[in-house]
Amino acid sequence: MPSSDDLSVPAYSTGPRAVPACDFCSRPGAIVFFGTVEFVLRFDGFDWESGDRFYACPSCRGLVDVGDWPGLIAYAGLGSRGVRVVEAFRDHHVPGAVVFEPGTDPERGR
Repeated sequence: MPSSDDLSVPAYSTGPRAVPACDFCSRPGAIVFFGTVEFVLRFDGFDWESGDRFYACPSCRGLVDVGDWPGLIAYAGLGSRGVRVVEAFRDHHVPGAVVFEPGTDPERGR
């Protein structure tokens, strides 16, 4: 098993070798993000704030690209809260994915 110092192994957390998780299915390995006009959803007494981008893995990116919202919800296995997030994302995202290179930190310099 490689050590944590092995630079060929991606780190699924934060830092220079971080690989963002998909904001839809939560799997590691996001390859793009979609810009989003920030929005707020109210859930049972708390507010959830979107932020200005959603990360997507290859599978979820394909579903977003073709606008298959029911397919995205089913693939990601989302419950009612997740469904509301995807519906709001649908209405607030900026079309077109921003691709970032593997091994780069797309959050760097923000």
